[in-house]
Amino acid sequence: MTPIKSVTDFVKVILEWPVSKTSVVSYRGHGSVDFRLTPSIFRKASTRENEHILLRELIAAHPEDFDRDTSALEMLVRMQHFSLPTRLLDVTMNPLVALYFACETVKKRVTLPSGKTQTQDMDGHVVMLRVHKGRVRYFDSDTVSCLTNLARLSWSYKRKIDTMLEQERFNDSTPIKRLLHFIRQEKNGFLNEIDPDDLDSIILVKPKQNNKRILAQAGAFFAFGLVEEIDASNTDGIKVEHIVIPAAAKSDILEELDKLGINEKTMFPDIERAARYITGTLSSGDAATKVVLRRSPK
Repeated sequence: MTPIKSVTDFVKVILEWPVSKTSVVSYRGHGSVDFRLTPSIFRKASTRENEHILLRELIAAHPEDFDRDTSALEMLVRMQHFSLPTRLLDVTMNPLVALYFACETVKKRVTLPSGKTQTQDMDGHVVMLRVHKGRVRYFDSDTVSCLTNLARLSWSYKRKIDTMLEQERFNDSTPIKRLLHFIRQEKNGFLNEIDPDDLDSIILVKPKQNNKRILAQAGAFFAFGLVEEIDASNTDGIKVEHIVIPAAAKSDILEELDKLGINEKTMFPDIERAARYITGTLSSGDAATKVVLRRSPK
């Protein structure tokens, strides 16, 4: 593939990819090609093993922020918004948004043949995830409830889940009974049945568009069960492809995206980020012009 040096190069690649009626395409941008498709909760043993505590601690500290949340998914989305590790992996339905995040500056210490080390700017990449429609669910899905309520289950219970059991024995096991208890707190009529295969899956979730950041970033989420990573080689129903963004091209691409209205202020629609973006434009000497031009027409 020809190296991506501009937004035009990137859009050309996206438009050349075939469209399938049986799949949904989502995108994720990584500032480094070393980053993996793993939710933040699974990246450290300390967070993986204390997931249920992290959730409860944040809600206990800020209950007013969670008052309107009626499901585990909504709580996890809010936790993700506040940068707490969760079992959700956020993606976007807009490839240009993914390109913006792929242009994040990431540095890495590398060892030269001489034995000396130096800091190197990393290439980024946009990951295209083509998901079979059978793996796509909406916010009120029973399967989504099963996966997201795993976050409320203690590590000792999660370790005892055996998805190889026959379904009746599986649902009669103590960890699953506990999981069913949590699910019924948000869905009173949920049946006493969970398909073991559901807990071994990864699904693309279309959430409620009731969050400014989700709206701004055309956001969606992958909800993970007991699987901890999307592996391009063996994750059923999810096809993964990459577009590499050279480190040397990142700055120019960000300037082009800024002209298209994709920048820190629009991707993170809160007053702190807007203030930081506006302050940053002062270095170019035409901050006032930029701010006026980006106002929506009346």
